[in-house]
Amino acid sequence: MAKLTYRQIEAFRAVMISGTTSGAANILYISQPAVSRLLSDFEDTVGVQMFERHKRRLVPTPEARFFYEEVERAFVSLEQLSRAAEELRGLHLGSLRIASMPAASVEFLPAVARRFSEEHPNVSLSLQVRSTQQVVDLVASQDFDLGVISAIHLTDSAIEEENLASSAMVCVLPQGHALANKEVITPQDLENEVFISLGSEQDLRYKIDNVFDQADVSRQQLIDTQLHYAACAFVLAGNGVSIVDPITALHYRRLGVVVKRFAPRIDYRYSIIFPRHRARSALTRAFVSMLASELETLSHASEGLLELSAR
Repeated sequence: MAKLTYRQIEAFRAVMISGTTSGAANILYISQPAVSRLLSDFEDTVGVQMFERHKRRLVPTPEARFFYEEVERAFVSLEQLSRAAEELRGLHLGSLRIASMPAASVEFLPAVARRFSEEHPNVSLSLQVRSTQQVVDLVASQDFDLGVISAIHLTDSAIEEENLASSAMVCVLPQGHALANKEVITPQDLENEVFISLGSEQDLRYKIDNVFDQADVSRQQLIDTQLHYAACAFVLAGNGVSIVDPITALHYRRLGVVVKRFAPRIDYRYSIIFPRHRARSALTRAFVSMLASELETLSHASEGLLELSAR
């Protein structure tokens, strides 16, 4: 038995809608004889009389009306698929799962996500905040499309890393601090200050300690915390001073913390990681592009506190 063609079904549907072969020809942008031929082939293939001919009009049989209901359901599904494809092309459909370390997640990433959602309103977006190593594990498992981390030595072959931006760590001081009017803070300026340190298992802790050791400067290291935003919160509460990443510091500057450049420079790098063995979606690429753009905007507004090196 010959199979129905899509074109035959289109002709049948057009005739059902218009009631005439000439009307169907206008709908399909083909000639009336072509419609008649398609319709005849359609009835031969189905093996059921679908129309009764009355002068120039085609009157559908009960079988035709039953079949038309099935055709309409199929065409609705096709139209839904076509709309879904159009939404995908326009990046207005799909999902994006992001994992991030806390340092970028206090304000910066949620703001980028808000703008992204405004431009892609039907996209489902998830942001999970975890430690850097947990972010690596989530992305390696391919449960997430990308991750934002601080630069660490990665040994996982399932991860692909790209440098998002490199900057310098900054010094944060409570309001009214004696150094608040100084443009650049040095280790000597922080002699005997109560210093909020980052956790001892972080490489950054040793980089910072080494700078003060090299300058032969002693601090009162009475408080330590794993998180940059927690260090800033201690400073905001007047518990001491600290050195943290600039994105976190800029958020807390709006809350009242004083942020100053620190010398010598202590590098801090923001990286993006992806699952190595999975292609990046158009949504992922668009988000990364927006992420870089928003970081540039933040840098320009930071008065030199977020000094971005080339990616």
